[in-house]
Amino acid sequence: MYRYKMIMIWACSFLMALNIAACGRAKGDDTVDMEEFAANQQEDSAQAAESADSETEEEEAVNEGDSVINQQESSGREDGDTDLEATADELLDSFINGSINAVDSADLTSGFSITDLNMDSGEWDSYSIGEKADLDNDGENELIINGPYGGIYLDARDNKVYEFAVAGGTALELSYTYYNGAVWIMYSNRSSAGFEYYHMEKYEGADNLAAEMNFGEEFDVNDAEAGVKYTWNGTEISYDEYAELCSKIFAAQMDTNAQN
Repeated sequence: MYRYKMIMIWACSFLMALNIAACGRAKGDDTVDMEEFAANQQEDSAQAAESADSETEEEEAVNEGDSVINQQESSGREDGDTDLEATADELLDSFINGSINAVDSADLTSGFSITDLNMDSGEWDSYSIGEKADLDNDGENELIINGPYGGIYLDARDNKVYEFAVAGGTALELSYTYYNGAVWIMYSNRSSAGFEYYHMEKYEGADNLAAEMNFGEEFDVNDAEAGVKYTWNGTEISYDEYAELCSKIFAAQMDTNAQN
């Protein structure tokens, strides 16, 4: 744009100078006046060029300002994402240091502090701080409290720490595993009656149960000749199918019993 303005300014000045010169030859008495007029025109052209330069500089300054604003907005969005991630970690750390309690998502009036747990005593029913891992497939980590029968898993959201999963004795031993590209919470029931049964849950966010799976082996005490029956989601399957399923699930199972 600047080059275009300069060409137009000098072209106009040149044509006007030609016209003035022609008039000067026709009227010899006005030669001095025409020279002065031409000089004035050159001065006006120079001022116009300076004005064009100023406009160009202003446009460049505006563009630079827009670029800076865009960079600041982009940086602000990135900082905001970082703050959201840090908040979840900070909440879990606040539970660890005893600053806040964990609550039951089904009953917000019910909760417990880390001081309520038997921490690191080395006894069978003691608890210990475990790792942080994404147990509900939402991209944010949960906190594992290793403990008896698999301990407790805690989730941080909405400025609170929640019980996400809790062990329930020998009939509900808590662990987690990786299966079909996702993390699954697993409850194991290995009773003394001679059979085992497993229930698995996949979450997409701790408050969104996306899928469930049941499998196990059963022994009919009233019909010993029937042998063991193997099932998957209520359907009877062969021993080979059951063994293949178990090999995939248990190969990636993570034990979260008390580790001191």
